[in-house]
Amino acid sequence: MNQKIPNKINLWYPLLALLILISTISLGYFLGDRSNIIHIWIYLALMFAAYFIILKKYNTDKFTKFNSYLSVFSRLVLLFSFPILSDDIYRFIWDGSLILHGINPFSFTPKELMNMKFTWLDPILFQKMNSPAYYSVYPPINQLAFLFSAIPGKGNLIASATLLRLFILAFDLGNIYLIKKLLIHFKKSENLVFLYALNPLVIIEFTGNLHFEAAMIFFTLLAIWLLLKDKWIYGSIALSLAICAKLLPIVFLPFFIRYIGWRKTIYAGIICGFTTIILFLPFIYNLELAQHFVESIQLYYGKFEFNGSIYQILKAIGWERLHYNPIAYTSKILLGLTIVGFLITYFKSRNIFEGIFWLMFVYTIFGAIVHPWYILILVAMSPFVKWRFGIIWSVLICLSYYTYRVFPYQESLTIIWVEYGLLGLYIFYELVIKKLFKKNPQTV
Repeated sequence: MNQKIPNKINLWYPLLALLILISTISLGYFLGDRSNIIHIWIYLALMFAAYFIILKKYNTDKFTKFNSYLSVFSRLVLLFSFPILSDDIYRFIWDGSLILHGINPFSFTPKELMNMKFTWLDPILFQKMNSPAYYSVYPPINQLAFLFSAIPGKGNLIASATLLRLFILAFDLGNIYLIKKLLIHFKKSENLVFLYALNPLVIIEFTGNLHFEAAMIFFTLLAIWLLLKDKWIYGSIALSLAICAKLLPIVFLPFFIRYIGWRKTIYAGIICGFTTIILFLPFIYNLELAQHFVESIQLYYGKFEFNGSIYQILKAIGWERLHYNPIAYTSKILLGLTIVGFLITYFKSRNIFEGIFWLMFVYTIFGAIVHPWYILILVAMSPFVKWRFGIIWSVLICLSYYTYRVFPYQESLTIIWVEYGLLGLYIFYELVIKKLFKKNPQTV
């Protein structure tokens, strides 16, 4: 009798795996459009429910192989889908098409190019992209992938998306591999990798919606691995590749000091800077192109907003006192708070994982723009830190898809307060209540 009970319990695992796969396929192929918020939430809720049950009940050595298969297969089923929850892909293919036809994506805005009447330009891409009046903001690693995505040519969106997905899939599977290698290095349970590998938001936003934070995370993890193996020169090059996928990893360099000292870190910075410049040179080789790039970044961070937390408080104060949204001023206040948070993190963090985790938390919590995929580096760092609020946030941030229920897009302050209110409560629980419980278990 006792021998049959585990077998009966184990029958739940295929059902949970099937739930993840069916929900993933539904989001990838049958959603229709992202205004269908109820279906988005239902599918994600089912995926996260299965995810947490698997982590709780089936994240053991006995199920390691099955969880590994599920991690890979839940990504492969999206191979021929088209991104629905993000419209960034249209700019990706647009930039790639320009490079393919010998035009620098930092030279002209899409609006300017449409006036030039090139027959190979796809008007559908122009109509659907979210930034037709801005120069490209995407670094070299991204642009290389965009070039390949444009090879199928005008009107072949599914083929272009599939080619891009092969890049993202390679980076995402590489992340799983490197997380596992790093866990083995630190003699931690290899099964912690499934915090990342089975996370529904990771699957949907990387393999599904094709965001290049997957590449940034890969090269960041590779830089850490090489640093730990005392190959800091190669680690510096890997960090430059992370910067060339997303500019933000430049702030990770000071953590090298703990591992190789000040002198070698200065050399690492020189190597990293030189490699980054070399990689940018094919695209930005004069002052005008540099101005275009900087201008687009300034416009992005000075005018756009999405799912901000502290930003929303400052915005509300601005409307109350000044009767308009003072984003030009609040962005400077938030930048100052971010810098202070970074400095505290540099001095207080005990290791590079903890440091990157808190740097990215500070960056996102003070940001005016916090898209769901922005926080996935917190999920990637979670196997190496003691806090789990990054995982909880990956659930709560799905509420932000509510913004897409109407067009033009409109945020709900109620949804934002629910998301960050619950996140704040969980952070308070992890940082304060759990600590008190450990010190005085009888009083809690």
